[in-house]
Amino acid sequence: MTALKGEAIGRFLKRPDKPVALVYGPDAGLVGERSAEIIDAFLGSGADPMARTVIDGDGLSGSPERLAEEAHSVPMFGGRRAIRVTAGSRNIMASVQPVLSDPPREAVVVIEAGDLKPSSPLRKAVEKASTAVAIPCYVDDSRAIEGLIADEMAAAGLQVSSDARAALARLLGGNRLASRSELKKLATYCHGRDRIELEDVGAVVGDASALELDSLIDSIAQGDARQADIVLRRCLAAGTTPGSVVSSLSRHFIQLSEARLKIDRGATADAAMRELRPPVFFKRQNGFRRQLGLWSPNALGRALDLIAATEAEVRLKPDLADALIGRAAITLAGAARQPNRP
Repeated sequence: MTALKGEAIGRFLKRPDKPVALVYGPDAGLVGERSAEIIDAFLGSGADPMARTVIDGDGLSGSPERLAEEAHSVPMFGGRRAIRVTAGSRNIMASVQPVLSDPPREAVVVIEAGDLKPSSPLRKAVEKASTAVAIPCYVDDSRAIEGLIADEMAAAGLQVSSDARAALARLLGGNRLASRSELKKLATYCHGRDRIELEDVGAVVGDASALELDSLIDSIAQGDARQADIVLRRCLAAGTTPGSVVSSLSRHFIQLSEARLKIDRGATADAAMRELRPPVFFKRQNGFRRQLGLWSPNALGRALDLIAATEAEVRLKPDLADALIGRAAITLAGAARQPNRP
């Protein structure tokens, strides 16, 4: 198998050692960012702009030999080349298979695609080939978002208050490119200062869809199944991805579980919330406190198991993702209405 995970992805992005890479997943921004990193690392600094070629995948259906020809062509003045293929709705296996079987020596082929199922012919062929790697790009989790915030703000020479950091962690995610763009905009807004405060985040990065997502998560955790169903439909209609919903659920219930454990060890609810990282956003603290009274440690463990299983199903069955998220939301809201259950 040549499907990369975790640190292996970072190593490949810095030093591509396979001539073909499939970069795919629901986070289109992250797909584009990683594709660019692979090409930049392969070509090196100061590369000739003519060394880069972009091919529309749908256009390959009429001339499947074009990809192999581009990959094996020799530049007039020598040097390396990079071919970027943007996969569309058409099957491009007739173009990709020859490159997998006879890969280029002085070129890298990077194929960008959406959220491919494990049964996808393109994904299966790349994962099976010894000449290629497959790099999934899923929605950023809380750790990835915090790392992105730290990197962007450090590059801008800015510190971030704890409240501002918590608000950013809540508002960002779902699309790496959009998240990075929002952080750059925030850094520009705060240029000339040394610290970002909560008010700055509200002025620059305020996102109505993120507020809707907060409302959805709180409705679920507080047992309001009817409201959860209404807000979930609204979120999905507005373009919030099922992956973003399940990631937000996971982050929230992990925090509930951590806080519940601290309370059972003798801490007050307020003290437990203060110790969480990122801390609970101040506008949500009252709701979070109520939720802590509804969920036992065992119930939270079952909830996290359900969320993990739903996340896996959403990735395996993207065409059923909306229904899967809806089922999980109703199940979790029902569990919250059983406070006496161990």
